[in-house]
Amino acid sequence: MKKTVFLAAALILTACSSPKSEAVTAPKETPSTEAASAPTPTESGTPAATKAALVLAPDGLSIVEAASGKPRLVRFGVARASAETAIGHLQGEPLEQGSSSECGAGTVDYTSYKDDLQLTFQDDKFVGWTINGAESPLRTGKGIGIGSTRQDLDAAYKIVVEDSSLGVLWGVDDLVGLLDQDGIEGLVTGIWAGTVCLID
Repeated sequence: MKKTVFLAAALILTACSSPKSEAVTAPKETPSTEAASAPTPTESGTPAATKAALVLAPDGLSIVEAASGKPRLVRFGVARASAETAIGHLQGEPLEQGSSSECGAGTVDYTSYKDDLQLTFQDDKFVGWTINGAESPLRTGKGIGIGSTRQDLDAAYKIVVEDSSLGVLWGVDDLVGLLDQDGIEGLVTGIWAGTVCLID
């Protein structure tokens, strides 16, 4: 059964564009057919093997091909099936799928993958992602992920930090996360972007 990650949140929708806001919805129209395209199948009908990295982005998830270094953004607003196909090629089969009707922005559907990555959907569109697992290796384009130090965070971004009902919240542009404590010794314990419902 799903439960809240942070009990103080009481299943509040907590997708923030900055620490000042408690909720924000994704753009209604942000087409990105290139970003959501699946790899070309081989003659056997299975996806061609590619080496790529998944990078956390404030406006979606970026797939960076190792050979070229070129990113393909799976942007918020693309169809759920397209997002799941693109992300599933790197993350494998979904570990869990479900929905929650107790979020502030209404019913939110979700698909969970390895590395504690969870995608959220509304109206069959990709609208957000979150990570909060201690072992997740996923990182932003500037190398920030779970376990990053406050020093790493300050070196990478000009963040705003404030206390919230969830804990010590930090934000920059449309990227938001949590620290286990305020001050120089704080560690990143969660990161998200877009419209999400913090469930586990």
